[in-house]
Amino acid sequence: MKLKFMLIIPIFVSMTLSSLNAKDVSVKYTVDGMMCSSNCPGKVNEALKGMDGIKSCNVDFETKTATVIYNDTVLDPKLIAETITKATYYKVEEKKVKQKSMSFWERIFGKG
Repeated sequence: MKLKFMLIIPIFVSMTLSSLNAKDVSVKYTVDGMMCSSNCPGKVNEALKGMDGIKSCNVDFETKTATVIYNDTVLDPKLIAETITKATYYKVEEKKVKQKSMSFWERIFGKG
């Protein structure tokens, strides 16, 4: 019994610490190929629906952009773009300007 307990504690602590250091990152993508303002943004949102690590997706038809907030320990921006492209056939590319986000600790204690 003691051995199981000793093995579980370090795993739990490790998982907890890694989730506390995770950052929510906001990335903008250009979405080329959307033809209508009613269905096309919904297709982009649907492509990311249920994807582990996605916090939110906001699609702006007028500017042909999608802003995605995601957990950077689970996903990377390239995978998000590929997922949208495969599901919608739109040409999706990450915009060069990234918005910096704060980690859990930075939100609590501020930047050091």
